[in-house]
Amino acid sequence: MTFRKIVLLCLLLSFDALLYAQEDGQYKLSISFSSIQNTGNTMKSTEYRVSGISEAGKQEYHHWNTGKLKEDHYIDAPSPIIWLINTNSYKRPYKLLFWGKRSWTKVFGTDSREGSNELTLDKDVPYVKVVASRGNDGEDFFPSLRTTVTIEIIPLSINIHYFTDKGQGTASSLNLLPDNDVITLKVTKGFVESTYKWQYQIIGESTWHDMPNNVSYSEGKSVVTFKGTDLYARSVFNELVREGKNILFRINAITDETRNEADYKKIILTPTYSAPHILSHDITLEQCHQSGDASLRVFLDRALWPGEALAVFKTGGTGSNIDALDSENSFRINNLAAGTYTFQLRGTHSNGQNTYRETSKHILNVTINERPAITHSFTQKNISCFSGHDGEITLAASGGTGNFTATLTDAGGSVVQTQTFNTGNVSFKRLSAGNYTLRVQDSNGCVAKTSSGEELIHQVVLTEPNEAVSITEKSKTSPLAYQSSDGAIQIAVSGGTPSASGYAVRFVRKSDGQVFTPTDSHSDGSQYIYTLRNIPCGEYTAIAEDMRFALLGNEDKQDPCGCHAQLAITLSAPPLLTVDVEETHFISCHGDSDGELTAHGKGGKPIISAQLPYTYTWYKISGSTKEQLPLQIDSVAHNLSTGQYQVKITDSNGISVESAVFELKQPDLLSLSFTTRPPSCSGGAGLISTTVTGGTAPYTYEWNKEGATEANLTINEAGSFFVRVVDSRGCSITGNVEVTTPEAISIKPTITNPTCYGADNGAISLELSGGTAPYTIHWEDDNTLSTSNREHLKAGEYVAVISDQAGCSLHYRVVLEQPEKMTVKLSSGFTLCHEQSRKITAIPSEENVTYQWLHDGQALTETGKELTVSKAGHYRVVVTNEKGCTATAEVEIKASNTELPLDITIPSSVTAGSPIHAVNISRIRADKLEWSLPDNAVITSKSNESVVFTIPIPGIYEVILTGYLGDCSTVVSQRLEVLGEGGVVLPDGKGDAIKQFLVSPNPTTGDFKVYVELKEPRDFTLRLLSPTSVEMDKKEIKNIQKHTFEYELRGDTEGVFKVELSVGNEKSTLRITKKRK
Repeated sequence: MTFRKIVLLCLLLSFDALLYAQEDGQYKLSISFSSIQNTGNTMKSTEYRVSGISEAGKQEYHHWNTGKLKEDHYIDAPSPIIWLINTNSYKRPYKLLFWGKRSWTKVFGTDSREGSNELTLDKDVPYVKVVASRGNDGEDFFPSLRTTVTIEIIPLSINIHYFTDKGQGTASSLNLLPDNDVITLKVTKGFVESTYKWQYQIIGESTWHDMPNNVSYSEGKSVVTFKGTDLYARSVFNELVREGKNILFRINAITDETRNEADYKKIILTPTYSAPHILSHDITLEQCHQSGDASLRVFLDRALWPGEALAVFKTGGTGSNIDALDSENSFRINNLAAGTYTFQLRGTHSNGQNTYRETSKHILNVTINERPAITHSFTQKNISCFSGHDGEITLAASGGTGNFTATLTDAGGSVVQTQTFNTGNVSFKRLSAGNYTLRVQDSNGCVAKTSSGEELIHQVVLTEPNEAVSITEKSKTSPLAYQSSDGAIQIAVSGGTPSASGYAVRFVRKSDGQVFTPTDSHSDGSQYIYTLRNIPCGEYTAIAEDMRFALLGNEDKQDPCGCHAQLAITLSAPPLLTVDVEETHFISCHGDSDGELTAHGKGGKPIISAQLPYTYTWYKISGSTKEQLPLQIDSVAHNLSTGQYQVKITDSNGISVESAVFELKQPDLLSLSFTTRPPSCSGGAGLISTTVTGGTAPYTYEWNKEGATEANLTINEAGSFFVRVVDSRGCSITGNVEVTTPEAISIKPTITNPTCYGADNGAISLELSGGTAPYTIHWEDDNTLSTSNREHLKAGEYVAVISDQAGCSLHYRVVLEQPEKMTVKLSSGFTLCHEQSRKITAIPSEENVTYQWLHDGQALTETGKELTVSKAGHYRVVVTNEKGCTATAEVEIKASNTELPLDITIPSSVTAGSPIHAVNISRIRADKLEWSLPDNAVITSKSNESVVFTIPIPGIYEVILTGYLGDCSTVVSQRLEVLGEGGVVLPDGKGDAIKQFLVSPNPTTGDFKVYVELKEPRDFTLRLLSPTSVEMDKKEIKNIQKHTFEYELRGDTEGVFKVELSVGNEKSTLRITKKRK
């Protein structure tokens, strides 16, 4: 074979090899028959079948029929049976089965006979060819049918392909045989192992050599792996390389494709040397991120031979020659960037032939890790407070090599701080406001870069607030009372760094350290105003902190601190308001009303413009009832009867205080008793002894015996004796004692005292017995009278002188008691303001009386104790008790043209304990206003214009406001119902239809609701009236029991509006006050 042919063959083989991956082979099975002779009787028909037995089981190859065949005649052979059998199907037969059936005609019908035979084949030989006319049993293959069978089993084709190394991957066209590295040849697989007889020869030799035993087989010897020195000694191999000789390789096996040995397929390999093997490598990383100065040191397993050239190629790049190896058989690849590389060794030996470099030992896959890029950023914390030192710059750095060194310089270039740290954060602390420069590098001196490649340098500006927090006092309001908590402090805070809502402000009371939170606050331009209300007097410290103060460390919170300020404020109050009660006149006699109490008040804020420093309200307490004494309005309460009293004083701030309850005592009731020793009618002396209790000792005595002033009286005659006992306070008691002798005259009196003071309807009736009748009688006050019965007598002493027939006489004294004089008092006179009315009240000295009122002598229709007056003139009241006794009193009422229409607004009903706001809404300002509240009212704040109070006990009350303007006064009052929890309001405390009628809120700035609840569903009318009583809205409601109505009063008009509810004949009106927003 010429060299040109060899090259062409190599090219063709190489082209095929590029596409080759080892394939499974095929056997070609062919079965052919000679002509078939009928050795039996004539057949009507014949049936044939040929099958094979393999490791995969039974397989039918062919089945056919023939027609009539006479005895000893022949039929043509069937076409050859051809089957292609895949080696991986395991269907190569090791036995053939032959079956036949013959049929013939009989006299009556047909008959048949069938038979079978088999032929065993050698399954371990690479090539089978058998010619036979009988089966294993020596008989014909088919019954009475003779033929000769030719059987051939032959590999279809065997192809050879070249693989580098141990045959991994796909076929290669390199076709080199290295001395020290194995290559692999693969042929069509799956044939019996004896098929694969590997042989080789040097081109030009005539002899084929079997492969030595030291090569490696696999896949049933269809794959062989070996190196050049496995076939030839080193010296022989070197000679082959030097002379450039090639070697042929084949499988010595016949195939259907190549039945001649000269046509067996071959492959040509060129002997060559293996390039040095890579043992290991060292990596030197880049100095800095993406600096491109990394390097590799590659260690080889041997030095270069003389004339050997070696180069290293980078996949996807160019190669470079390796000029020499160092003493450790290594070389270096420089100026590499971080990344993943594949390097392959390539070379030639002395005759210019390429060295073999197709093993993994000639390839270096290496990854040069990238030096982490240096990244750094900063966050800054500006200075919290003016002139503070808590500024902070926090540097976050990562990447790089080793530790970082961060340098912070100020605006002048001076180093402020230097920090060395590992990956993470580092902070520059305790910085003042200013401009700073921050630079960072790693242990290799590498720095972070900007997008333009410049060093990343941070310029940092730390700022601080423009000014420190400061507090100024805006105003303060002293408490109205010493212990009241209605004082207020107002401050203005500015500077520092306020939050959206301002500053953290608190007030600390110096006396006990109690902390107070501002009641309200608001923004006012560049400052915030804080008000603390409802506080008592004392020394306070206002403390303000801006939003940054809480974040400061303890050392930064110490003064001076620009985020914090404080201001000392002293809030004064009037002295403690107190009142004591002193008895300045005792009650003279039991039952008298001449006691006098004096209130001594001090402290508070006295009323400067009035004669008295306080207003005084006196009360008489009876059990749980506390009755106001309307006539007692001075510091001295006059004409008091016995009982418990209390006074309330109110200063100019409206602060009230009540005294302790003072008990005004009266003397015990005077009582008088007698013991007697009667005289005898013959002249023996008698004695009357008195016993006096009650009253106030010492006592004086006045007997109806001239000159007798002792407690005991010596008498010389029987009779009636009278004594008047007077105590040290002028209280007196009188008594009569009748002294009789056994034979003395006895008198049984019937006495009727006058019914009224100064009346003359008293009577005396004397019933006489004893002594010696008949009797004679005369009266000392009227000697003309001799009767024992008298009428039309006034109070006083009456003495009857009675004598009997025996000459005994008796002076009998009778005293008619004067009843206590009934009195009536009227309120002090006043001057009415123009078109105003006020009430005057009659206060009688006893109860159960009737009243008659007269104006300038003309009788009026009012019959109650109060009279509403609207005209000037003289008013007189006549009171009459059940006995017909009368008392009168007069008062003069004046009128003025001065106008003072008073009006107040107050809720019609509230829940017990809830705050009640009573507000003066009069359109004319009075000189003076006086609020009169229920006795159990608890005032929380009070002024001339309004009062806020609570009432703890449910009930119906009245709130009164008295106004003074010039020389006139006006009074207005409003009913107030205080409910318990869950209570309801009846508009007038009564009514058959209305259960509840409420308006809320009152006062209002525009919107309000009206709640109506009836006792049962009814029709009703609801009207809204303007301050001038003009109807603004009217609703006619049908058959509703309860409903809530919503109203809106628009505009800025202020005033008192009315809501009127009418249910049948029942009507109720509520007033609601509108104020500007």
